[in-house]
Amino acid sequence: MRENTLKQKLNAGKAVFGVMITFPSSPVVEMLGQLGFDWVLLDNEHGNITVDNVEDLVRAADLTGIAPIVRPVGNRPEIIAPFLDRGAWGVQVPHVNTAGEARASVDAVKYYPLGHRGIFSRSRPADYGFAGSTQDYVNEANENTLVCLMLEEVEAIDNLGELVTVDGVDVYFIGSGDLSQSMGYPGQQTHPEVQEQMEKGVKIIRDAGRIAGVSCPDNLVPKFLDLGVQYFHSNVGTLLQTSSVSYLKTMRESAAGAGL
Repeated sequence: MRENTLKQKLNAGKAVFGVMITFPSSPVVEMLGQLGFDWVLLDNEHGNITVDNVEDLVRAADLTGIAPIVRPVGNRPEIIAPFLDRGAWGVQVPHVNTAGEARASVDAVKYYPLGHRGIFSRSRPADYGFAGSTQDYVNEANENTLVCLMLEEVEAIDNLGELVTVDGVDVYFIGSGDLSQSMGYPGQQTHPEVQEQMEKGVKIIRDAGRIAGVSCPDNLVPKFLDLGVQYFHSNVGTLLQTSSVSYLKTMRESAAGAGL
């Protein structure tokens, strides 16, 4: 199993920037890696990335060194484990609200003695069993596989004091979209009350010595960097929209200047 460069960067105190993709395109994943992004979020929850098509996406990520992290549709071992068996470097588990749910996520990702993930030492991340022992693979998987929990409801923020005590969690990620909805402000990620909850959550996470992530509009990233947040992602649609709008504005201004 490859060393998880994403975990290494986070543990070294670095900020990391990823891109979410909701459709199975290995060329796009490969291009994102070539462009220098730290990680890619392969979205099973809201996209059509599945166990059947994820393996080529992971290969494309491996090829360019970008860390492939899957967002599964649910927090259950039978959903999480197949993505890991196909080589994902970790999972970003949605809608985790309690310490019990957090422990269930870790339990699904980690092998004994850290969890109860079903063992299969002939999988792709285990080099199909062609090299090393099963125990070597178990040790490497437990060390390298990333566990990110998505905190997307007010309940999660209220329970953060307990959530941050759970062993085996690498990142606590506050999702502003669903958080705004749970507060009665759907889509209003910049609403003062939503921002207040996010700042409160980040402070609890950082004060506990844990790693924080957030989703937020790009113009708020500097604020959250100043608060100690390390883990961010954009999405393919946003990047395509931003670059396309900028390109077309420039080209059409040039065309108008030429009288065309």
